[in-house]
Formats: sequence, C-alpha cells, structure tokens
Amino acid sequence: MENFLNMEFIYACMKYFVLVGISISTIELLYNWRNFQDNRLYSWKVISTRGYFSENNIFHKLAHFLLKYPNFIGVIIFRVLVLVLLVIPGIWGFSQAPLFLALVLTSLMINYRSPFGQDGSDQMSTIVVIVLFLYHINPDNTIVAQAGIWFIALQSILSYFTAGFFKAKGDKWTKNPNAVYLIFNTSTYGSKPIAGYLQNRQSAITFLTWSTVAVEVMFPLVLVTGYPGMLVFLGWGLAFHLMNALVMGLNSFLWAFLATYGAIVYCCMQLSAYWIF
Repeated sequence: MENFLNMEFIYACMKYFVLVGISISTIELLYNWRNFQDNRLYSWKVISTRGYFSENNIFHKLAHFLLKYPNFIGVIIFRVLVLVLLVIPGIWGFSQAPLFLALVLTSLMINYRSPFGQDGSDQMSTIVVIVLFLYHINPDNTIVAQAGIWFIALQSILSYFTAGFFKAKGDKWTKNPNAVYLIFNTSTYGSKPIAGYLQNRQSAITFLTWSTVAVEVMFPLVLVTGYPGMLVFLGWGLAFHLMNALVMGLNSFLWAFLATYGAIVYCCMQLSAYWIF
C-alpha cells in the first residue's frame, strides 16, 4: 500500500484508468459518426437551435464551425490522436499539460454537441481530466497535487452518497423496493436471463435494491475505515461497476470511477495516521 502514498503513482493510475474510459466513449462516437449528419438523429442544425448564444456571439460562431457536420468528425479524430499521444509512456520530453487541455476542450465540445444521454461517467471523466491538466502544468507543486487528489476523492465519494440519497427518496428503491428488477427488465439496460431469475424472487430483489442504497449512502465512511476496512467499500464499488458494465453496458462508469479509487486510498491512508483508537 506504500505506493498509494506516492502522488506521482496516484496521478499515473488516475491518468490511465480515465484514458481507457474516454477511449471507449470516443470510439463509440466515431463508430456512430453517421448520426451526426444533418439529416440524422444528432443533427447540429437542430441542436444548435437551443440558442445559448446569439448568432453574433463569437462563441456561437466558433461552436458552429467546430460542431457542424463534417467538422465535428474531425474533432473526434483529433481527440483520438490526443489519446494515442497520452498513452505512449515516456515518448514526450515536454509537459503533457497541452494534451490534457486539448482533452478537456474536446470533452466540453462533445458534451455541448451531444447533450442527450450524458451520465455521471461523462461528468466524472471530465472532472478527472481537468485535475490532470492542472497537475501537469507543474507536477512539482505538491500543494496543487494534493489538492487535486483530495478533490477527486471527495467528488467520487459525494457522487456515491448523492446517488444513494436520491435513491432512498424514491418509492421504487425503498417503499416498494423492486427498482433493480425493473432496471434489469428494460430493453435498454436490462438482461432477460437476470430479469427472469429475479421475477419471482422478491427477497433477492429487495436485498439487491436495499443493499445498493445502503452502501452508496454509507460510502463516505470509507474515509474513516482505514486499511483494510476501506477495501470493503472499494471492492463493492468495483463489483458494482463491473456488473453494470457487463450486464447493462455502462462501460465508461467502470473506468471513470476506478480513476478516482487511487485518490480515495491516498486520502484514507493520510487520514488513518490521525485516528486514535
């Protein structure tokens, strides 16, 4: 566990995990390039009518140039090139900050260009990349490096708690706990074998539903459990996201949140030195 007290190691883990997730989502965008044509689902001519900026605004003109078809495909290809350059270890002698800045900007453009279907993994990945950009401006600045690690750890923990808190307020998660079965019974995120298995097993449905809510709400306790107690929460998170990736197809969630786990371990190890039992 000593490696997790090394900030350089934490940022390396953060970098490569988040790049895997971003690469998957970028390849998916490139694979579905036809949907960005003017007569297809994500037509910029339609999306641009949201009117966030006036037509005379420089941001509107720049967005219109970069995000219209086929220019937007060029943005995605440029993003692929940036990802390739970032995953090649030790090939560049200069700072990686410009590459992470390019990744931040393309992430913001993609989020603006394709506002439909965005989820927590997209937001988390963008936040992690912003922190990586700030870190690589001056990796020797320990104050910025530590602040970035703590920010990512607390952001991840807050994400779990918020998800659990709002699930607890929903009827399908607490009063009539069958949300897990309903999700597995959908055509988009479901699984027929699992839904069939759970159909007449209310006790299993209730356990899975309530356990999800309970662990998410209690996730902030990871900061005070120390080692090896924190592995219970992180192991649950890994299993949870792995199941969602395999069953529900939520691939990017796995990598986006794994990118934050090193930061959580670092903060837990730092805090454990102050606990007196």
